[in-house]
Amino acid sequence: MVGVTGDRHSCLSLRHSKMYRLTLLVPLFFCLAAAARDPEIRAGAAREQITPDLKKHEPVYMAGFGNNRVATGVHDDLFARCLALSAGQTVVLCGVDSIGLFSDDVERIRAAVQKQAPALAPNVVVASTHDHQAPDTMGLWGPAEGRSGINDAYNDYVVERVSRAALTALRRLRPAVLTIAETHPSELDTFIRDDRPPVIHDAGVMALWAATVSGDTIGTLVNWANHPETLGAKNTLITADYPHYLYEELEHRLDGVAVFLNGAVGGMQSPLGAQVPDPVSLRPAPENSFLKAELIGRRVAGIAFTAIKNADPVRADRIEFREKRIEIPVTNRGFQLAAKNDLYKGRKKMTAGGATTTPVGIVRISGGGKPLLEIALVPGELYPELSVGGIARYPGADFPDAPIEPPIKKLMSARCKMLAGLANDEIGYIIPKAEWDEKSPWLNNAPEKRYGEVNSVGPEAAPRIVEALRELLKSATP
Repeated sequence: MVGVTGDRHSCLSLRHSKMYRLTLLVPLFFCLAAAARDPEIRAGAAREQITPDLKKHEPVYMAGFGNNRVATGVHDDLFARCLALSAGQTVVLCGVDSIGLFSDDVERIRAAVQKQAPALAPNVVVASTHDHQAPDTMGLWGPAEGRSGINDAYNDYVVERVSRAALTALRRLRPAVLTIAETHPSELDTFIRDDRPPVIHDAGVMALWAATVSGDTIGTLVNWANHPETLGAKNTLITADYPHYLYEELEHRLDGVAVFLNGAVGGMQSPLGAQVPDPVSLRPAPENSFLKAELIGRRVAGIAFTAIKNADPVRADRIEFREKRIEIPVTNRGFQLAAKNDLYKGRKKMTAGGATTTPVGIVRISGGGKPLLEIALVPGELYPELSVGGIARYPGADFPDAPIEPPIKKLMSARCKMLAGLANDEIGYIIPKAEWDEKSPWLNNAPEKRYGEVNSVGPEAAPRIVEALRELLKSATP
């Protein structure tokens, strides 16, 4: 398996008593006390519910599979969860239980936050988890093909609630100490099925724990890459999917606010078809079940918890945010028709030349002049080989001589690296140009067309996004 490395951690039980949790963290609290004599950074966190009202917002078309899947109930609430960090610049990292938010709605969130907190000049990052059991906020899964599923009242509600969560996190800023951890036990890859060659996962867990100087949790940010679509196409209950259980488990173990940012999920990184063992029955959890979602979410949370427990705090004293908007030609006929038929309801207007504009950004956390953590902000579903490497040249590719994009994480200089997918926009799949396959013969002599290109703006997305990130990383000051 390409891109699978790291240690295997011992399996933790799914539940811990509060006393056991505190006992585990006592050594880390002593480290915090030593590191926090003069904290250079402030942190705050908050969450707001964004669950649709099935009567007020009816009908609620669920996103991510076919048309006319109407929600019949709520299994668990959806949230906007934000972690604010301030040291020089101020950044608010928000994870939202949504299929995706276009940059138009993100800009509305940013404007609301900046208007109400001008002194902080906050840079707001809004990254959707890509939840396939949430309402259609993009317009692609309405009652029938060619009819929008967006309910503007619900999108307005999400914009207002994400803005509120970000502002509350900013109001709660206080001196903090950060712990940054990463781990990649091989079992993480078994939670993912990749149905397109090359089989590459970027399945390591990254965690950032922000605590007060006395050791109380402010917020915990976890970054991992897997589609939240465990419940499949037949489920009609609103749910955050496996992130719901990740939040629940982390907040049980650590208190505070848990935030989840998804990673490089293109290609397609999915729990559908993955065999996830149930420790009770000793058999794989049933497909499309809440049990399977729970096992994934709690285990990823447990792995993140252990990584934090085994890491030392860092002395962070600088936050940097960089962003640029780029143009990407839209060659996808389906996307062109969706824009023409206004499925996006005024969002994602294309340029006169037939391009979409989208933001690409980075966040860097440094200490003592050295980068400690870098986060690449990618506006869609990146193929993992663009993150960690392993792009392949296969027979049948449409651009067999296209230059190979450098792996984004290898462009970074920090010890710890994150990639946040669906950050500040959702443009669909971002495919290495050398692997692009829209015309027969099909890639690697496959009998039929690959799925990814149907949901991608076009072959120029990857090279332009990677080049923008290269420039931003180079221009950022350590």
